[in-house]
Amino acid sequence: MTPEQLAAMVKRMARERDWDLVGICAPQGDGLPAWVGAVVVLGLYTPDDAYDFNTYVEIAGRRRWHKVAYEALVARAALLALDLNARGVRAEPLTFVDSARLVNLREAAVRAGLGTRGLNGLVVTREFGPRVRFGAVFVEPQLPPDAPIPDYYCASCSICISRCPTGALTAWGFDRRLCIAEFDPSPEMRAKQKREVKQITPFTRLQCNLCISSCPIGKKRAGTWWDGDFPTAAE
Repeated sequence: MTPEQLAAMVKRMARERDWDLVGICAPQGDGLPAWVGAVVVLGLYTPDDAYDFNTYVEIAGRRRWHKVAYEALVARAALLALDLNARGVRAEPLTFVDSARLVNLREAAVRAGLGTRGLNGLVVTREFGPRVRFGAVFVEPQLPPDAPIPDYYCASCSICISRCPTGALTAWGFDRRLCIAEFDPSPEMRAKQKREVKQITPFTRLQCNLCISSCPIGKKRAGTWWDGDFPTAAE
C-alpha cells in the first residue's frame, strides 16, 4: 500500500468512527515520540451547548474536572487508534493530559487544512465555523500531509469581539486572563464566574461559548430543531 493509499484508508476509517473532519500534518515539535511519522487531526462537530457543560468535584482534597466534549474526543480517538492497530498500523491517541506538551491542536488543525485561525483565536472551519473540537491520533507511517487552506473568514467581521462579555477578545488578540471561561481564574474572575456563569448543578456549569456561538460561519448548520425529527449536518 502506498502512503497515499494508506492516508486515504486512515481518513475513511476516521469517517466510519463518526469524525466530521479529518486531515493529516507532519509531526512538529520536540515533545513527540521519535516513532511518530504523521499526525492525524480529527474534528468533531459540536453544535449544542451540552458539549460545554463541565463539572468540578473535589473529593478527599483532589479536584476532578470533566467536560463532555473532551471525553468524547479522547474516546473516539482511542477507538480509531485501535482500528488502525488492528490493521497493522502503529497508532496512539492524543490524551488531553498530554495535549499541551505534545501538540498544539489548533495549530495542527490549520496545518492539516481543516480551517484557519479566527479573530476569536479558534479554528474556523468552512463547514462548521468554530463549532468544532479537535483530537488527534499519532501514526508511525509517514503520510502525505494535507495543504493548509487559503481562506480567511474574519476579514470583514468582528461579531465575536462585540459579543465577548468581559473584553477578553479585541482586535489585537485574546487575553486569557479576562476570559470568563478561564479554568484557572484570578480571585476576581472566580467571583465573577460565580455571579454570571450559568450553574446547572452544584458541581456543573455551562462554560461561556459566545465567541463560538456568535460566529456566522457555519451557523445555519447549528439551527434548532423541535419537530421530533433528528437533524442532519445539512440542516
